[in-house]
Amino acid sequence: MAQTIYISTVAGLLLVSGGWHLFAPRLTEEWMSHAPFVRLAGAILVLFSVLALLWPGWYFRALFLVLLGAGLWRLCFPHNSIRTQQRLYPRWVHGCLLTGCGILVWFLRP
Repeated sequence: MAQTIYISTVAGLLLVSGGWHLFAPRLTEEWMSHAPFVRLAGAILVLFSVLALLWPGWYFRALFLVLLGAGLWRLCFPHNSIRTQQRLYPRWVHGCLLTGCGILVWFLRP
């Protein structure tokens, strides 16, 4: 039961974040251009990555590694994260990536 709640929460947060990027790109850009908000997002990702260690298996180990990598980058290097994402692609592309990740987290669940 706890696994289902965890997976649903991670997938849900990714989908909500993706939707926010898609439907409110200006507001997202305003918020996510400030280091404290990026660090907060990173801390949340690191927290969820550590929670993935509660369960065995490839799925949770992969989730741990992906969330930890994304979280640490945002937590430790927020300005680099901001600049990189602004240069690589617009917010709506990041929204599509987040939405796709949310769907994958849900459909690949054990």
